[in-house]
Amino acid sequence: MSFLRRSANLIVYEWRRALAKKKFYVLVILAFALQIGILALFNYFLTQPLPPGVTITGPSIEEIKATMWIVGVLSTQGLFVPLIAIIIAGGSMSEEYEHGTADILLSKPITKLEYMTGKYLGGLTLLSFVIALMTALGVILSFAFFGPQESIQFVPHIYAAIVYANLLFFSLAFMLSEVFRGTTLAVLATIGILVASLIIGNFLSVMYLITQEQIYMDITKLLPNWSASNFPSFLLSELMKTPDNPFISVISGDLLLAGAIIAGYIAASILIATIRLVKSDVSKKTA
Repeated sequence: MSFLRRSANLIVYEWRRALAKKKFYVLVILAFALQIGILALFNYFLTQPLPPGVTITGPSIEEIKATMWIVGVLSTQGLFVPLIAIIIAGGSMSEEYEHGTADILLSKPITKLEYMTGKYLGGLTLLSFVIALMTALGVILSFAFFGPQESIQFVPHIYAAIVYANLLFFSLAFMLSEVFRGTTLAVLATIGILVASLIIGNFLSVMYLITQEQIYMDITKLLPNWSASNFPSFLLSELMKTPDNPFISVISGDLLLAGAIIAGYIAASILIATIRLVKSDVSKKTA
């Protein structure tokens, strides 16, 4: 059996494993519900007449409606997509140890590296498929609620950016799944990193506003959530040179820096997971 055939079998196997999780479906449904709810609320407020004497500065209501696909596509990026990535990858390696199937899988004509590659690509393709569904739903709802959309040609670019950004937490969860060889511990640890990154980042941002010390912003940028959350928005800001747009006018940052930080986290996570798998006894849950 060729390497491609073995990898394809493991990818299919990984889809089946992940799709058996009820938590996965709950998170996906909640993400869809959030997209629908946010766009429905915007539709309600944007269709209400303005109070007497109130005028709008900047873009018109029609101009805002024409770019609502941005809200639809990015509304789940900050929380639900990373959580889905964590749920998919958090049990990828560890469940095989917990269920005693790691030895069975590795008794087949397959190397450890091929095994890990197939598992990683299986989870990645599933995550990419879910993000594609969310992206398509965001665009479809935007057309349904607000009519024709502008700059829609950038949707594939933003989709790719969302996938790449969420590889950070996907890779972290995958690594911890192999390091801890316990699904609950790996998932909770990665969620803890996500939450801690959010809290610490907000605190450091406040400190920067108070003191204007650049060190606080520099530290914030090293936190995983900064690059994972902002990378798609940074790319959108580069693609759409429309400073009056309310959804991207406040977006600014270093696109290349965010991309490099994501790459660093991904590379470190894969390296640690590979060393752990190659150097340890697969029959042991912990070492």
